[in-house]
Amino acid sequence: EGNLVIVQTEPQVSWLREFLFPALFVILGAVLGAVLTYFTTEISNDRKAKRTKDSFLRAIGMELDALRAQLDASLSEVMASTARAQGGGTGPQFAAALRTSVFTSQVGKLRDVDDPLAIEVIHFYSDLGTLQQIFESVNEQSAEANRSASDNSTQAVAVRSRMLSTLKVLQEQISGF
Repeated sequence: EGNLVIVQTEPQVSWLREFLFPALFVILGAVLGAVLTYFTTEISNDRKAKRTKDSFLRAIGMELDALRAQLDASLSEVMASTARAQGGGTGPQFAAALRTSVFTSQVGKLRDVDDPLAIEVIHFYSDLGTLQQIFESVNEQSAEANRSASDNSTQAVAVRSRMLSTLKVLQEQISGF
C-alpha cells in the first residue's frame, strides 16, 4: 500500500480576483458617473436656457406694452409739432429715449435665439434703432430751420421743407411700429 502524504499548501491569492476586478468596477463606475453627470448637466442647462428665454420674452412683452404707449404719445406729439411747423412755427426738438432697457440688458443672456418669436423680437428692436436716428435727424434739421427762420432765402425754404419732410417720415415710421 502506498503511502499517501497530504501536504497542505496556502491557497493561491488570485491577482485577478483581488486587484483587477475591483479596478475594473471602479473604472466602470467612474465612466458611468461621468456619462450621467454630462447628460444631467445638459438637461439642466437646456431647462435653464428655456426658462431664461421664457423670462426674457415675458419681460419683453411688458416692455413692448410700455413702448407702445410711449410711441402713441410720441406720434401725437410729432403730429402736433408738424402742424405747428407747417403753420410757420418753430421746428421741434425731441428728447426721444425709447424704452429698450430690458431688451438691451437681457438679450446677451440668452443662450440660444433659435426661436421664431425671439428672432422677431430681435428684428423689431433692430428696426427700432432707425426710429432713434430719424428723431436725431429731425432735431438737426429743426435746429437748422430755426436758425434760418428769419431768413426768407431759397436755402431757408429748402431747409424748412426738408424738416417737414423728415417729420412726415417720422410720423410714418412711428405709425409702422
